Amino acid sequence: MITVSCLRYTPVKSFKLADYEQVEIGQNGVVDDRIFYFVDDNNQSLNQARRLPLCQASATLVGGLLTITLPDGSSVSGTTGLGDRFDSGWDMKLVIPAQIVEGPWSEALSDFAGEHVRLARVAEQRGGWSGYPVSLIGTPSIDALGLGPIDARRFRMLIQTVGGDPFVEDTMVGRNVQIGDAVVRVVETCARCAVTTVDPDTGARDVDALRAMINAKGVAGLGIYCSVVTPGTVRVGDTVAPM
Repeated sequence: MITVSCLRYTPVKSFKLADYEQVEIGQNGVVDDRIFYFVDDNNQSLNQARRLPLCQASATLVGGLLTITLPDGSSVSGTTGLGDRFDSGWDMKLVIPAQIVEGPWSEALSDFAGEHVRLARVAEQRGGWSGYPVSLIGTPSIDALGLGPIDARRFRMLIQTVGGDPFVEDTMVGRNVQIGDAVVRVVETCARCAVTTVDPDTGARDVDALRAMINAKGVAGLGIYCSVVTPGTVRVGDTVAPM
């Protein structure tokens, strides 16, 4: 039996992932999942692959108040009023609609990023995901890479599971899967990048996860991306059942 072991997301793209006991998955995924992000002067998003220390910062969003805590312990908080609308470069060569977040963000975040940045929010109810609103990875698949005990947060997936065979999630592509109260449609496997090679706490490169994936399965990919068929609550311990 395959069950949910971890649920993780962050309101700010590329920041440290937080653990949750349950999440509400809507048509566009978890409502606060990676909806804010840094944008440079060319309106291009800054991600962990470009600025590895981003994973050392954390964020909370409570009642419209966003608090960003930086690695040195300093923090900046404010409401998330929206300003100018623009088209923003995103992962996977996507261009998405976005809006600048008004408030005390630019100075503190620019010092942290090492260049002038602004805080932006994805627009039109779109979640801050790259390709699809739900992602899933199996712990047996991570273990099968032969890298020893590594922190699974480096794969930056919403849902982590236990049980089943290594890479069993790959066999779910093209199928509907019940996860708790939600039903998702598995669209494709996840192509991977250099983010998987770094420690998710320090941002330092520590293992060659890409080479390990190629050795284990012939391709630098791990986990699956899903669209949402039926929104619902997903909890740690829920069963993952292909339909």
